[in-house]
Amino acid sequence: MADIFREVEEDIRRDRLQHLWDKYGIYLIGFVVGIIGLTALIVGWRAYTQSQAEDASKAFATAVAEAAQEGADAPAIFGNLADQSPSGYAALARLRAAGALAEAGEIDQAIAAYDAVAADSAADDILRDLARVKSGTLLVGRTSYDDLAIRLVPLADNSEPWRNPAREALGMAAYAEQKYAQAQSFFQSIVGDQTATPGVRDRAHVMLALIAPRVPATQTAPLEAPVSAPEESAPVSSTEPTGEAQ
Repeated sequence: MADIFREVEEDIRRDRLQHLWDKYGIYLIGFVVGIIGLTALIVGWRAYTQSQAEDASKAFATAVAEAAQEGADAPAIFGNLADQSPSGYAALARLRAAGALAEAGEIDQAIAAYDAVAADSAADDILRDLARVKSGTLLVGRTSYDDLAIRLVPLADNSEPWRNPAREALGMAAYAEQKYAQAQSFFQSIVGDQTATPGVRDRAHVMLALIAPRVPATQTAPLEAPVSAPEESAPVSSTEPTGEAQ
């Protein structure tokens, strides 16, 4: 008798499963196929982007080698590379092109090239900030300290990665306009920053030495009480406190 009930239960269970499969089986198959397709798409995209990054890296290294050759048109080489590269390497190539223009003495074009990178929302923030600092450095002596401060003061904060090059440019601009106290503050910030490179720190020390004679003592060191010369002793009045009480 128990076997009969068991067989009945199994038949009912099979009927229910068959009913569920008939009703939802097509959706289950679609779901599995979708998961497989999505996985294949993700794996394929990762492989594609990795391949693109490797190709861009090789192209960048080749461009650097070509630009280093004597007589090479470095701005054109890096400009062409930027047009053919993904956003990250394109920004690097344009930074190199701007640097090559600066080395060639084409300062106005270099500034414009750096500003173009700084304005490119597709580039990484760290590269855009570097472009701002590079452009600001070239603008020292070409624009006012106040204009340069608008560009670079936000990048001179302790939390910014390019703070010391930004401080150096601001310090030089302030020094050129005889704003010695402001210049001194920027160069002292460089000297006090343990992450500053030796070259930047050494230049900051030199500038501080040049600035020191031009800044009033009240702005460079705390005031000390003057030491008066000893006076001749005078009769002590009976109504005045003696020196022992002081």
